[in-house]
Amino acid sequence: MELLNWRRLFMALVIVLTGLGMIGGCDSGEKAVDEITGNRAVKQYHKSKKDIEKIADQQAERYKGIPDDDDKENAEE
Repeated sequence: MELLNWRRLFMALVIVLTGLGMIGGCDSGEKAVDEITGNRAVKQYHKSKKDIEKIADQQAERYKGIPDDDDKENAEE
């Protein structure tokens, strides 16, 4: 009976290590590890943050280019 339990433990260990080896051995494995650990979400957050900052800068430049109503009234007088 004790020998049977050791065999089960050994086979489970072999299966787990084989699965980890397969995940780590290919490009999609790196993506899977990133997904499991949450690194993908962090990368997306930083990319989105940079994109939002870029859009905010563009909007600020456009806002600067719009003439104020006060300037229009002063020009008319």
